[in-house]
Amino acid sequence: MREEVKIKLLKNLLEEVTKKYDYFIAQRESILEDVYKKSITDELTGLYNRYYVIHRLREEIIRALREDRNITIIMFDLDNFKPINDKYGHLKGDEVLKKIGDILKNNFRPYDIVARLGGDEFIALFLGDHNIEERLEKIKKEIESLMPEENLSVSYGFIRFPIDMKEISEDINVLEKKILAKVDSLMYENKRRKKGMSLWKTKKL
Repeated sequence: MREEVKIKLLKNLLEEVTKKYDYFIAQRESILEDVYKKSITDELTGLYNRYYVIHRLREEIIRALREDRNITIIMFDLDNFKPINDKYGHLKGDEVLKKIGDILKNNFRPYDIVARLGGDEFIALFLGDHNIEERLEKIKKEIESLMPEENLSVSYGFIRFPIDMKEISEDINVLEKKILAKVDSLMYENKRRKKGMSLWKTKKL
């Protein structure tokens, strides 16, 4: 009888230890998952951060070349955002950035990669061959509707990889830099063109 009691006590003890171990493992996994999410997320907007999107860009470049598919890389830069910060303060500026993050998130698909590069610059990796221009104009109009009295807008540039690249380097680091430099150049070309049109309209008035 005493042996049966001992065995029962040992079983109960083992079950208790197992439960605590399972709980510890579950908590550990939850903490690690939370830490990972924080490490790849922009704290202000909830979008991905710069480090994650660059990592994914490299992966998608390799996949596009291996599987003969396209990826569209888009860069966004806000127009007339600094005056908002200067006039209303950084809390208002942060509020605007959060809203823009939501606009970008809502206009891309769950499996596209949308990130904040820093400041008022954003980037998106649009996976596939779909026409992107209508989507980008929709994003532009939604951003312009946030603070029309301050002429808030956005300039963007994009390329489709690999079809828009004349030369494709075998060095992934070189290729990544060329892609980002080209998209950045197109974005600022768009910004300069908009400024030129704005100056022309002012002179006409």
